[in-house]
Amino acid sequence: MNNFFMIMTHYLKRFFRQWTELLLLLLLPIGLTVLYSLFDDAFFGVPEGLMPGYNLQATFTLPVMMLGFQFFAGSTMLTYLYPDIKGAMSWRLRAAPMSVLSFIMPAFVANWLFTILLGAIVVAVGVLFLNAYVGNFFILAVVLLLVSMIATLLYMIVFLLVKKAGTANALIYIISFGQFILSGFLFVPLGDNVVSRFLMTYGTPLSLGNRAIAYSGALRDIFMPGLPMRERQDIFNIGILAAIVVFLAIATLIVGRKKKI
Repeated sequence: MNNFFMIMTHYLKRFFRQWTELLLLLLLPIGLTVLYSLFDDAFFGVPEGLMPGYNLQATFTLPVMMLGFQFFAGSTMLTYLYPDIKGAMSWRLRAAPMSVLSFIMPAFVANWLFTILLGAIVVAVGVLFLNAYVGNFFILAVVLLLVSMIATLLYMIVFLLVKKAGTANALIYIISFGQFILSGFLFVPLGDNVVSRFLMTYGTPLSLGNRAIAYSGALRDIFMPGLPMRERQDIFNIGILAAIVVFLAIATLIVGRKKKI
C-alpha cells in the first residue's frame, strides 16, 4: 500500500509539472465560459430575467466545459506512462521487484484525482467570478466523479490496446471532440430527428452529465415544475453514468488480462 501511494504521488507531481498543458486544461474551459457569458440571454433563446443574479450563459456553458475537458486531460498521463511502461527505458521498471500493474494502477488513480481537481477549479472559478449557477452541489460532485472515472477508464483501455503514444493521443482527441459534436455543443448541425435528439440527450457521458447538473436545482423547477422524483432526469442520468463506469471497468479487466504489457 505504501508503494501504491508513493507511485501515485510521484505521477501527480509529474502531472503538475506540465505547466503548459495544465494551463491549457484550465484556461481553455474557463476562457470559453467567459466568452459565452458575454452574449445576451436572447442569443441562445433563453428568456431574459429567468434567474436574477446569475449569468445564464455561464450557467449553461460551465458544466459542458468542465465535463468535456475531463477527456482531454488523458494526454498528460500518457505523456509519462508510455515512456515508463512501453518505451525504450521500460526495462528499468520490469527489473524492479514489482509487477508492471503495480505501476499502472497508481498512475491511473493519480490521473483520476488530477482530472477531478481540474474540474473542481473550473467550477469554483465559474461560481465565484462568473455568477454561474450549478444546481445541487451533491449532484455536481457525483457527476464529476463519475465522468472523470469514465474518462480515466477510457484512457486505460486505450493504453492497453494501443502500442504507440501518438496514436493513443490522437484517439483521445477524437473521442473528446467527438463528444462535443455528438452532444450538440460545437454548433455542428446534427439535424432534427430521433437519432440526433437521443445523442444530444443520452448519447455521450458529456450530454448525460451536463443535463444531470443543469436539471438538479432551480432550473429543473423552472422548466419542469412539479416533476416527481421517479422522473427526475438528474438521478436517471447519474444511474446511466454509473452503469457506464461498471461496463468500462469490466471491459478494462478483460482487456488487461488478455494484453501482455
